[in-house]
Amino acid sequence: MSANVLILQSDFALGERIGQLILAGTPDASVGLVTTPQDGVTGLSQYTDLDLCVCELYFAEGDGLAFLSAMRARFRRTRVILVSSYNLQNFEDYIQGLTIFRTPLDESVFASTCQDALATLEGHEFPPFRLGQKQPPDRWGDCYAAYDTGVKRDIFITICPAWASAEGAARFRGSAATMARAVHPNVQAVYQAGVYQGRDFFCREKWDMPNLSEMASAGRVIDPRQAAQIIHIVGAVVIYWDANGFPHTTVGATDVTLSPQGVIKVANCVDPARPVTPPGVTDLSALAHAVAALLPSAGIPESVANLLRELRARPVPLARVVSEAQAIDNNLAPKREIAVTEEHHIAEKAIRVERRKQKYGQYIMFAVFALIVLGVGGVLYLRLDPPSREFNDMITIPAGPYVYQSTQATMDHTFYIDKYEVTFGQYLKFLRAVQGKNGDDSAWRNPEQPASKATDHEPKDWDVIFKCIRYGQPYKRIMLTLDDPVFNVDWYDAEAYAKWAGKRLPDEHEWEKAARGPDGFLYPWGNTFLPNANTSVVPPDTAPGTMLPVHVFETVDSPQMAGDKSPYGVYGMAGNVSEWTDTLAPGKTSEKVAIIRGGSIETKMPEHAVLTWRNTLYPPSTRDFWIGFRCASDTAPVAK
Repeated sequence: MSANVLILQSDFALGERIGQLILAGTPDASVGLVTTPQDGVTGLSQYTDLDLCVCELYFAEGDGLAFLSAMRARFRRTRVILVSSYNLQNFEDYIQGLTIFRTPLDESVFASTCQDALATLEGHEFPPFRLGQKQPPDRWGDCYAAYDTGVKRDIFITICPAWASAEGAARFRGSAATMARAVHPNVQAVYQAGVYQGRDFFCREKWDMPNLSEMASAGRVIDPRQAAQIIHIVGAVVIYWDANGFPHTTVGATDVTLSPQGVIKVANCVDPARPVTPPGVTDLSALAHAVAALLPSAGIPESVANLLRELRARPVPLARVVSEAQAIDNNLAPKREIAVTEEHHIAEKAIRVERRKQKYGQYIMFAVFALIVLGVGGVLYLRLDPPSREFNDMITIPAGPYVYQSTQATMDHTFYIDKYEVTFGQYLKFLRAVQGKNGDDSAWRNPEQPASKATDHEPKDWDVIFKCIRYGQPYKRIMLTLDDPVFNVDWYDAEAYAKWAGKRLPDEHEWEKAARGPDGFLYPWGNTFLPNANTSVVPPDTAPGTMLPVHVFETVDSPQMAGDKSPYGVYGMAGNVSEWTDTLAPGKTSEKVAIIRGGSIETKMPEHAVLTWRNTLYPPSTRDFWIGFRCASDTAPVAK
């Protein structure tokens, strides 16, 4: 298939020469030439795809920026090369990342650039990467969607131009190395760099969302709260870069993206060729102009308008601006209120009157009931369950970036996860519900549950465990209560309980985000092991030996568990029991395994204590004293 090229130049002779140079390198290209931005906008409708656009921006009559905006809105993946006779310094905010040639042309370099821009490596292998569709170029070179066959994930790959000099290739490698170190949850992550068949490349997180410039071209509108969020996130990223000595370009309209779920991500603008910006006052005027262009024409809160006005006018103290933007975001958050009607007030008044009438009769009933309780209380006491508490709290885990294993990832949904592991007391209620249906679990069982499995879902050794709890006796030398995490349940038991409770098991990505927090800690409390922070007491990696003493379970909210709390506030993800997740994976035999995550009192090896450890050894039918679970949900818990 031939490449489509559109040339926009007011100088017809220059436009013809550009076309000749392009055809010399790519003879089968289809080249169109227009001389005015108006004709260029009209001509775009003739294309179903456009591979290269070579244009001027400054025209005596007409607006080159309007053409560029229209072209980008229609063809996101088109490579743009600017050929200009003018100084384009005033257009800097709009042309970041574009290749620019001044006239008179260096024809050999220009021809090589165009030939490289039109060439495609789609379908090629850059082991272990398989290249897919060509993407919009970034500031470093051509970009392709790709698949990493090693770790099984989609990525983007940026490839150094084939015509780059040795000095240019060295800058490319240095930039890739610096960007890879600048890890931030709201910055597109660079994973690794390499060389294949003489071409330098680096791979990065796949993030294909429209930037602010493209959103403006498409007529998109954001609300004032999103404007404050963008300023807050970008400001926080710049503070991080400056505080850690990462030099970077100015963040502009093409560097900030917004997903439909509201996730804001900044392009990796770290550039070692730039001077390091000292922390303090920063120029965000380009960002402010881009954000203002996306706001509606009316209804802008004064706080947002004032903040944007200040950013456009002068460099600002960044820490104060970030704080103000965050405060505006909080103030503009929707307030959930329940409307109380007049009928509701009347009904409440009637209920109060009726209750007063009933009180006298209730006193008599209570007295009779007390006599009955005193008479039979001794008998009932022996048959009551031991005391237990409710642990219904759930923690909100927001959508957005997180670290999965060793790489940056993005979660596209908000979910809720139990603050504590499911306890014996909670599981006992489920058992009573199943037993109340004569052992029929058809309403809650997993469809893949084997027909041979008992439908009462009692944990292994349940009769002994419950008697030990009831009468305060040790179970295998361990004292248990109903407020300890349930164990000896298999994956099907956990699935059935979760469905009965109106929830589900978390998949392992959700589990890992909830455990490690947005910064990807190795342990719930940070990146350094603390010997007493979980119940398994695994030594740090530098400690000699791998075997550990036996430990006991803790009540799920015990003070001893306070150190084992994730950044989101989820308890017990490094200790007590390891936890079933909803994720199944192929096993070494024909039977699938259910992924188990987290440390437990049985954890004996330091490498199994980190939150990235994935236990892939056990089939769903496994029941053991170190495996329990917690639940997750897609809907917020109902307050009780």
